[in-house]
Amino acid sequence: MSNRPPPWTKDQLEDLVHVLARDSSKVIFTVHCLERMQQRGVSTIEVLRCVSRGSITKGPTYSAKHGSYEFRMSEPHPRDIVCVVVAVKPVVKPGELFAVTVWEVDNV
Repeated sequence: MSNRPPPWTKDQLEDLVHVLARDSSKVIFTVHCLERMQQRGVSTIEVLRCVSRGSITKGPTYSAKHGSYEFRMSEPHPRDIVCVVVAVKPVVKPGELFAVTVWEVDNV
């Protein structure tokens, strides 16, 4: 990870993610994410809800390895069922999101 500043503010990035997530074909699930979803009993609908309605709770941080900004998203309690790590490539007009990994929120 690097300290490269994102080309968007946090609010702009959240808005971008929400717009892109409205079209599920623009949300690309990594193999790692699909494996964790199956392992943790998380559904595609839960992930899509989180990225379409959630807020950035950590990051964004630039990943030089993947050439993208990665950040954690979740919804506010009581809808905070899962957390999703999402990645967006810093291009002029991003057209897709990458769901990198997911886990269930422990509501103790």
